[in-house]
Amino acid sequence: MTHQNDSLTTHEHDEQFMVSYELLCLLKWLTENNGDLFKSIITTALRNGLKDRLYKLQHYNETPSMEEMQHIMVEFFGMLETILTETVTEEMVKQAVEKKLMPAIDRIDNSVCDDTIVRFSMEKAAQESDANNQQQAQQLLFEELLKRWNPNKKNVVN
Repeated sequence: MTHQNDSLTTHEHDEQFMVSYELLCLLKWLTENNGDLFKSIITTALRNGLKDRLYKLQHYNETPSMEEMQHIMVEFFGMLETILTETVTEEMVKQAVEKKLMPAIDRIDNSVCDDTIVRFSMEKAAQESDANNQQQAQQLLFEELLKRWNPNKKNVVN
């Protein structure tokens, strides 16, 4: 998962912003798989004030400025990115606990191996290991870490 500042970037001169690929994947998946849920959320929003706001926009020409609209978009995507990151982390911890990988993960030096490598390696190990075989899960975790690890030549610990 990319850090929020890297994934949601505003460009002052051209008034554009970029959204992370992870966030785009989430939005695509949500729209393809949860149309009814979105409809329910929109219905609730309309009943709780959105309908009045839209009416004002249409009849009183209360159109927000470009800056205000951009601020709303950045705020929304920033919040969504935060929720996505938190949820991915929670799911990773849940899988690690289920597969009894926490002792092995605690032994990993995060100054040498970043969170993304650990997360992908842990997910792969959790998927491929047997449900009750802690030893196999730990072995797969370490194998996946070695596959993904790209040591920095400046780091003497390698």
